[in-house]
Formats: sequence, C-alpha cells, structure tokens
Amino acid sequence: MKKLLLGMAVALAANAYGVTIEITNVNCGNVSGTENSGDCGDLTAELNSAINEDIPSVSMSEYATGIANSTSFAYKGMTSDYSDNYDLFMVRGMVGLAAEGDIEDLDNTTKGVGIGAAATVGVNLDVLPIDKVGPVELSKLDVMFSIMSQKIDNDMIETLSGTTMDQDVDVDVSSFALMLRYRLIDEISFFPGSLLTWGGVHLHTGFHYASFEGTMSDNFEDQTVDSGSATASLSGILAKFDIKSSTMTIPVEVSTYLRAGYVFTLFGGAGFDLVSGSTDVSLDAGGTISGTNGATYSADANANESDSGDADPTNFRAFAGLQINLPVVRLTVQANKGLGNDLFGVATGVKIAW
Repeated sequence: MKKLLLGMAVALAANAYGVTIEITNVNCGNVSGTENSGDCGDLTAELNSAINEDIPSVSMSEYATGIANSTSFAYKGMTSDYSDNYDLFMVRGMVGLAAEGDIEDLDNTTKGVGIGAAATVGVNLDVLPIDKVGPVELSKLDVMFSIMSQKIDNDMIETLSGTTMDQDVDVDVSSFALMLRYRLIDEISFFPGSLLTWGGVHLHTGFHYASFEGTMSDNFEDQTVDSGSATASLSGILAKFDIKSSTMTIPVEVSTYLRAGYVFTLFGGAGFDLVSGSTDVSLDAGGTISGTNGATYSADANANESDSGDADPTNFRAFAGLQINLPVVRLTVQANKGLGNDLFGVATGVKIAW
C-alpha cells in the first residue's frame, strides 16, 4: 500500500500510523522451511515488510491528534484577507493543505494531514448609512463570511493530480467561518502614483468550524512479494481506514502588506488560535495471502484498531505570502508555519476585490 499525502492530499494509506497489519495462520505447504525459517520464513518476513512498509513511529492516538491539528491548520489564510484594503467587497476561492511533522522527513515523522477549501465573501461596512459605532470607524471594518462543502473521490483526485489512484477514496470536507478585520493603522503611499504602498496594520478575529470525514480502502490489487523460490499475492487483503474530525477555532491575528508597482503584494503576520475539537480514526484489515507460481503458501492478514485524539488547545503561528495583481483577478499563495510545533501548510487561491 502506497502512502499518499491525501492523494494530493486526500487520504493517507490505511497503515500510515503505528498499527501493524499482522500475518497469522501461516501454512507453508510445499514452500521450503517453516513459518520462521527457510524460504517460508523469508517470504513471511517480506510480506510483513510489504504490508507495513509505510508505518512511521507514531501511535494512533498521536495520529488522531495530528489530524485534528492539521484539519484546522489547513484553512489558515482562507477565512480573512491580508493583502488588500477594499472599499466595497471581496470574493475569493482558496484551497489548502497542512501536515504535522518534520518537513525534511515527512515519510517517517508525519503525525497528521489536513485538507481545506473555502469560498469567502467580504464586505466593507462603509456601505452602512452610519460612520461609527462607538469608537469603531465602519470604513475600517470588514466582515468576511466563508463556507464550503465538498465531496472528494477518486475521479477528482485523478483529475487534479494526473495520476491513477490504487485506493478507493470517499471524503467529505466542510467549513464555516465568520471573521472581522479592523484597520488599526491606515495605509501609506511612499511614491507618487502609489507605486509603493504600505497597507497599514490589520487586526483579525472571529470563529471557524471545520470538519473532515473520509474513508479509504485498498485491496493491494496486483501486488506480489517474492522471496527465494516462493511468491505470494496480497490481492486477497482489504484494508479500510476511516477518519472523522471536527474543530472549532477562535483566531486572533495581526497582519500587514507591501504593494509594489501595482503588480506584486507581499504580506505577512502572526496569529494565535484557541482550538477545540477531536478526531476518531480506525483501521480494519482482513483477508488471505496465497502463494503463486506453483508454491503452496497461505496466511491470514488482519488488523482492527481504533483511537481518538484532541486538538492542541492553543497554537501560535506565523504566515507570509505573495499576491499577483492582474487586471481583473488576483492570484494568492500563502505559507503558514506553527511556532513551537511541527505544523505547516500552504494555501492558494483566486480573488476579486473592489
């Protein structure tokens, strides 16, 4: 089973955490040796390695926590705006990925992955017939609403990635957010014609709910293992991996940007999140392994594990990004990095602002 970071990132293979799919009831038949020796023992060892080759050193509970953390982190950059001061409205669509682990050794350290997508509409409250509410100037206040409900399956992954999936994937992603952004310091233009503009300083807060429910199954189709004179097929094994995750986040962020020559906007900032949520994960695997090429060999493979984990309650992070300002639309990419943890992510999208 090949480990995929959620296909492009929709699902980790079913054995991508600290669980072993065990091989039992070995019958060597006419394969030389016994279960623990000779070609039979070698074949059993090779089968164990092939089935469990992608398992990193992390428990299911840690992986469940990592998924909860990554599910929330995948949406960073989608629910507010950091690269424009718009007078009337903003409309944007974005997708994002996140993972928890050592970015230089993801194969062995991944504790969780997440995927996010959101459509966001923002309105500047200067459209209201009043100028202020107490000390709050409405011309400096933006309200942003984000929502998404998307089903992801094999056809979508194969279209986006250009590769053929060996696994069956069925994922539902949904999110909802309401954010407020207030301009604490007004923007400043440094050259005539606004060729270089500092966007000032913004304060962001609100709430965000995200959920991820997915099932991935793999029957190891067409996968065989050789050892000495013995060969066995794994195609009789079916492994099924289920994830159910939901998080609620209250972010507080500070951001700024610099626009050069109307074309490029660099932006960045820092944030703090209060997070609640959890993830349930389970793995069910079972089936038989049979010898081929004239060798009589059979064995059973099975696993039945489940666990849950809670998202870390707080998170500090930094973010930075680039926006390319075209005549009609604006293209944005943003990188996010947790501070004091191994969370990282990237989001990209298309925006119209007026």
